[in-house]
Amino acid sequence: MLKSFLIWFSVCFICYLLRTIYNILNYRQKKYVDSKTILIAIYVVMFILWFSWFQTCFADPIKMSLPLWFRYIGLLCFITGIFFLIFSHVKMKGFENQGNLVTKGIYSRIRNPMYLGFIMWIIGFPIFLQKLLSLSSSIIWIAHIIVWKILEGS
Repeated sequence: MLKSFLIWFSVCFICYLLRTIYNILNYRQKKYVDSKTILIAIYVVMFILWFSWFQTCFADPIKMSLPLWFRYIGLLCFITGIFFLIFSHVKMKGFENQGNLVTKGIYSRIRNPMYLGFIMWIIGFPIFLQKLLSLSSSIIWIAHIIVWKILEGS
C-alpha cells in the first residue's frame, strides 16, 4: 500500500510542479504559454493531477481515528469545495473568460472560489477518509495553490 501511495504522490507532485512552472512562465509573460496546445496540455495535467490526488488518498496506508461527526465535517468541506469549483466555472462560462475579471455571482463574495474549492476538498476528503499522509500532504498542495494565486493576481 505504501508503494502505491508513493507512486501516486509522485505523479501528483510532478503535475503540481508542471502547473506551477506554467504559472511562473505565464507571470513572466512568455508568449508560448498562451498557445492553444500549451493550454490543452495544462488541462490534461490538471486532470492527471486531480486523478492522482484522489488515488493518493485511497492508497494512503496510515489511517487516523476520527469521530464520525468530524468525518462528516470533512465530507461537507469536500462537497462544498466541489460546488465552489462548479459554480466558479459556470460564472466564468467555462474557460471563455480567462483574463477577464469576473465580479458577479460567487465572485462578488469570494475573490477566488475555484482555489478555495480546491483547498476545501484537499483538506476535507482526507479527513472524511481518515487518511493521515494525504491530509499531511495538503500543506504541499495548498502552498502550490497559493503560489498560483499570487502569480495570477500579479
